[in-house]
Amino acid sequence: MQHRSVLENKKFVEWANENIVVVVGHTEKEHPAEIEDDKGKKTPGCPLYKGLTCEQHRALPGECRNPAEGLPKLESTNLMPNSWIVLPDGTITQVESAVQQNPGKIEELVAGLQKEIGKHLTYKKYSKYLAQFEASDAALADGKLKDALKALQKVEKDTKKLPDGMKAEVDTRVEALDKAAEAKFDELKDGEGEDAAKIKAANKLKNEVSLRLKRGYLPIVDKLKTWIKTTKAGGGK
Repeated sequence: MQHRSVLENKKFVEWANENIVVVVGHTEKEHPAEIEDDKGKKTPGCPLYKGLTCEQHRALPGECRNPAEGLPKLESTNLMPNSWIVLPDGTITQVESAVQQNPGKIEELVAGLQKEIGKHLTYKKYSKYLAQFEASDAALADGKLKDALKALQKVEKDTKKLPDGMKAEVDTRVEALDKAAEAKFDELKDGEGEDAAKIKAANKLKNEVSLRLKRGYLPIVDKLKTWIKTTKAGGGK
C-alpha cells in the first residue's frame, strides 16, 4: 500500500497489524532519511513509513518486479500509487485504484480472499501459538514432558480452527512427545532392577504424560497402562 492517507488511518493500521503484512515500496528520494524526535535527536529511519529505512522502501519496487526465485512477481504499472495483495500461495490480486484508497474496501477485499483460501489466523493469535510452540519445544529439550504437553495443549485445543500448516506443526510436536516418552519407557523397562521399581517408574512416567489432548491421550499412555498391568500380574517384559 503506498497511499499515505490509508497508512495514517489508525483503525486501518490496527486492522492491518492483525490481518496482513504491509510492504511499502517508494522510490522517492526527496524526503529526510532520518527521524527527529521532540528534542531534536535524529536516528536512522524513514519519517514517512515508520519501521522502514528509506533504503528499504526505495529498494522494494525493484525487488517486487524482479523477485528472488520462488517469490511472486508484481508487474510494472503506470498507476501511482498501485497496490497488490499477495496470498500465502503466491496468488496476486491487483487492488483497483478506487479501492486502494479506501480502508473499508481493502478490508472487504482481503476478507473475501481469505475466505477463498480457507482458515487463517490473526497475527495476535499466531504470535500466541508460536510462543506456546517455543515453550513446548524448550520443555521437551529439557526432558520435561508434562510441561511440554501443557504448552502444546493450548494450541492443540483449537485444532478445528487451525489452518493446515499449523495443524501439521501440532502433529509434529505430538509425535515428538510420544517418541520421547517411548524412549523413556524403553529405557526403564529394559534396564536393571526389580519389577516393583520399574512399575513405580512407569507409573511416574504415565502420570507425566497423561494430560489429555483434544485428540485424546498420547499413544504411549495405553502402552504404559498395559505394561504396568501385565507386569503386576507377573508376565511383564
